[in-house]
Amino acid sequence: MITLYSFGTPHGHRASIMLEETGLPYRVHPLDFDGDRVTDPALLRVSPLGRVPAITDAIGGREVRVFGSGAILLHLAEMTGTLLPPDPAGRAEALSWLFLGMTDLTPAMVGHFRFAVLAAEKLPYAIGVYREEIARCCDVLEARLARVPYLAGDGYTVADIAVFPFIDAALPAGELLAGRPALARWHAAVAARPAVQRGMAVPAPRAETV
Repeated sequence: MITLYSFGTPHGHRASIMLEETGLPYRVHPLDFDGDRVTDPALLRVSPLGRVPAITDAIGGREVRVFGSGAILLHLAEMTGTLLPPDPAGRAEALSWLFLGMTDLTPAMVGHFRFAVLAAEKLPYAIGVYREEIARCCDVLEARLARVPYLAGDGYTVADIAVFPFIDAALPAGELLAGRPALARWHAAVAARPAVQRGMAVPAPRAETV
């Protein structure tokens, strides 16, 4: 059975949504913290930087580890033959949007959160740069989704799973979907999927944190 090492973050939700969508059996490994530092040696054994998500699985009699949300999405898609188009053109489109989410949208959102929310000293220039990049990415997503129902085209794929948790996490700011009706329509469609709803609830809050 697959073991998932994760927290309730957008990165972690990519993996849990993918596991729920594929229907693969898995269990969640509880993680221990010391402040902001991960102290669980089990995670460090699987993920060298101590970051989530990560998974382990037994394949062909040997343990296989996969760390990083993008690697997990691709590994599970290839293992199950789902959520990634089989034809070269469709696969290329899905991978292109997947990596837009991974290498453009995600760093912009993480950077903005760090400078606008976490930093004790606010740096307007850095905040502005990241805000502009988020808007640029969302405008590109809006233009794409005005033409097709999902990022890779007609079908729901790993590209949608890569992008959705970060769009969803930014909604409380209240600006992201304003003036972007196609992005709002897509977000509602993905959020309504039962597997997405289950995946967004993983890992369940611990009793001591409720």
